Amino acid sequence: LSNAMIKAVDAYGVSDVKLYRQHCPMANDNQGADWISSEKQIRNPYYGDQMLTCGEVTDTIL
Repeated sequence: LSNAMIKAVDAYGVSDVKLYRQHCPMANDNQGADWISSEKQIRNPYYGDQMLTCGEVTDTIL
């Protein structure tokens, strides 16, 4: 779902909201994974409470 949302945002853009593309290097057996968040603070969806703040903002989408 995250990859589909990223492709949709890249293709169609967003309006009236700032979004953040975030990346966790440990997700998917250390292959890494991205997600989109409306908050700049990292809330990693891949590991729950175990690694809630693992990741970084890699892009801001306006």
